[in-house]
Amino acid sequence: MKRLVCALLLLGGCLISGAVCQDKSTAKGPEAIPKLRSTLQALKDRGAPRATLSRQLTEAILLLAESGHQPSRSAVTNFAEELTSALLGRQLMDPQVTALAQAMEQVLRSSGTTTFIPACQLRETLVALGVDA
Repeated sequence: MKRLVCALLLLGGCLISGAVCQDKSTAKGPEAIPKLRSTLQALKDRGAPRATLSRQLTEAILLLAESGHQPSRSAVTNFAEELTSALLGRQLMDPQVTALAQAMEQVLRSSGTTTFIPACQLRETLVALGVDA
């Protein structure tokens, strides 16, 4: 799972390198959080198509990222693939899915501030789910 942590750090680094600070109200669509949560919920099914879930997770993450502060698609794809592999088939409870979605949202919507603390919280959430470094 070291690759997942590296992908998480790369994702955070991509967000830090964003160009300019923008108003958080310009974040893309209100559908981003429900889409992320439904994809995370779908990871419970061990028989679910991994590639499809990974693609859906990539799209949900990119929707959450603020305009002007989006990480590269390749960084998000790598993170989504690692996360999908790590969580596929795990019986996540609704509060765990909510915590993971909120932690991911905080990392992606922290433009103009450091992403270190939200990234640490995301890592702690992943470790609590049994995804380890």
